[in-house]
Amino acid sequence: MMRDTPRTFVGPTVFTLDGPVCVHIADDVRTRIGAMPGISGCELDIPARLLLVTAEAPVDRAEVLDVLRTAGCPVRA
Repeated sequence: MMRDTPRTFVGPTVFTLDGPVCVHIADDVRTRIGAMPGISGCELDIPARLLLVTAEAPVDRAEVLDVLRTAGCPVRA
């Protein structure tokens, strides 16, 4: 995460993935992030390597990044 990036977010936020993502991992990411408290939406564009996460309450970016790393889906810094 860049130094100027806020730690938490509300509303839509885009994460750029670093590397290809298979359908199985994409489904796992959608399920796990979609179940996080405060998350109201999670869309993954596999060809574009973009993850759009929408939060209705403050969500810590580090928690989203942890889910992505655990799922084997690294994020571009």
